[in-house]
Amino acid sequence: MSVLKKALLVAGCFAPACGAFATEVITLNGNSLTIDQLLQLQNGEAQVEISDQGNRNIKASFDLLLDSARQSTPVYGLTVGVGKNKDTPVFGKDGKLTDEAIKLSEEFNRDMLYTHSAASGNPIKPEIVRMAMAIRLNQIASGHVGVQPDVARIYAEFINKDIIPVVPEDGSVGLSDILLASHIGAAMMGDWEVFYQGKRMPAGEALKAAGVKPLVPFGKDSLSILSNNALATAQLISAMGKAEQLIQFSPQLIAAALEGINGNISPILPHTVAARPMPHVQEVAAEILRNLEGGYLFQRDEQRPLQDALSYRGAHWPVAHAISQYKQLEELVNIQINSSDDNPTVYIDAKASDYNKYPQVAQYFTEGEVSGAINSSANFDTIQLASQTEAFINAMAQLGKYSSNRQIKLIDPYFTGLPRALVDPDDVNGQAFYTLQNGFTALFAEIAHAANPVSFYGIANQGGIEDNFSNYFQTGKNLTKVVDNVATIYGFELMQLAQALDLQKKVNQRQLSENNELMLQSLRKQLPYYDKDRLFTPDVEVATRFLMQY
Repeated sequence: MSVLKKALLVAGCFAPACGAFATEVITLNGNSLTIDQLLQLQNGEAQVEISDQGNRNIKASFDLLLDSARQSTPVYGLTVGVGKNKDTPVFGKDGKLTDEAIKLSEEFNRDMLYTHSAASGNPIKPEIVRMAMAIRLNQIASGHVGVQPDVARIYAEFINKDIIPVVPEDGSVGLSDILLASHIGAAMMGDWEVFYQGKRMPAGEALKAAGVKPLVPFGKDSLSILSNNALATAQLISAMGKAEQLIQFSPQLIAAALEGINGNISPILPHTVAARPMPHVQEVAAEILRNLEGGYLFQRDEQRPLQDALSYRGAHWPVAHAISQYKQLEELVNIQINSSDDNPTVYIDAKASDYNKYPQVAQYFTEGEVSGAINSSANFDTIQLASQTEAFINAMAQLGKYSSNRQIKLIDPYFTGLPRALVDPDDVNGQAFYTLQNGFTALFAEIAHAANPVSFYGIANQGGIEDNFSNYFQTGKNLTKVVDNVATIYGFELMQLAQALDLQKKVNQRQLSENNELMLQSLRKQLPYYDKDRLFTPDVEVATRFLMQY
């Protein structure tokens, strides 16, 4: 494993690069789910089960919830309504679970899922919804949610039997994906639509075919199903998986770029970067040098420029920055997927503090077969995640900017000493790569737009109760756009670098490094040398796919 890969806390790689994983069962206990495991679930390479302790937590948190109602403690979304209706009773004040109260709660839960299912747009990718359900199930297993065990049962069955609710992508302001996640609950009741084994169909039809008993939500089930940020987090994780591969490939790309232009290795030598030891820059520089070992850049060349354009000379800096931002984001995501973002927060065996001496605080605690506390909270606030995602977006956008700037220089003989536009010397009238620049420039314009912060925007709604926003879901969409575009920009660069490397060998009889030669030969099995002009569009796709799997 390379030094750079060790620097990243995520040990696995993008699935296509690693080959197929063996199907395995991921045990959810509420506190040890990993990003790698979720990426396996994304690709359909694992199933889930709940640990024994997780099942005990689920039962205890539900019992605590009902005990609290029986003791006449007001509970948001259980004994009273939600949002503007937070002061409207659902159960009687005595909290008794009579047949009438149960029926009223079931109707309230059903209608809550109906009325909150108000999203729009194209369906979120099924693999992201699958990850979201696993995140939510793991949070439920933590014991801080308070749903009936039947909710956990149906989450697991949906994941394991490939029943994926159709969830429109537009409608979240980022403090819980309320209008989006409601569609998951509606599908659990047998309403709405799902993708069942890849085919879109009515949910009731799929549940019947799979032998799954529909959910009858009760208590605060519906609130817990709809009020969480699992969809936004799953979307973010999906983009992070692709971003990780781009970060890991970057030193290889930079090494190829330096050999492609007869670049100067002075800026990445150990003593050079040690003079300014910013986080991860030494690991990145060492990885670039490792990929260059054995190549001609270590041989003295009086014609070699003393220093190169900044996009080459400083190419290691944005990669180091991307690693730093990735690790900070990863830390937050690991907390998010292994904790509850519910309102109210259910806490089994909550410990009393000095504030319990006050009646206002004491009322939140209950004593009984299961003791604990239930508190109104704002744990669904995702401003830290949204802001850090935006920081990571900016870091990934820088990779696209540096790559684009390198490509502008790459077809200029002044910078490379190679034929104009990297045309083959024997192709007298060849045009080669001149107009290719429009392609990655257009992609970078989209990146610049997606890199604009969105976490500030919103309109106070629901009677002024919901007056804050993070647009966490939108930041994940923006990251996905940036990462996908950077991957394609890298594909454009790799196409041209391969040509430049071949020309360095053909025109200047230079010996490439072992790693660059190995990558070049692997790429050439899919992407032939340009001895004459041809259609570029298929080649962009080939090069992009290659680097995402390398």
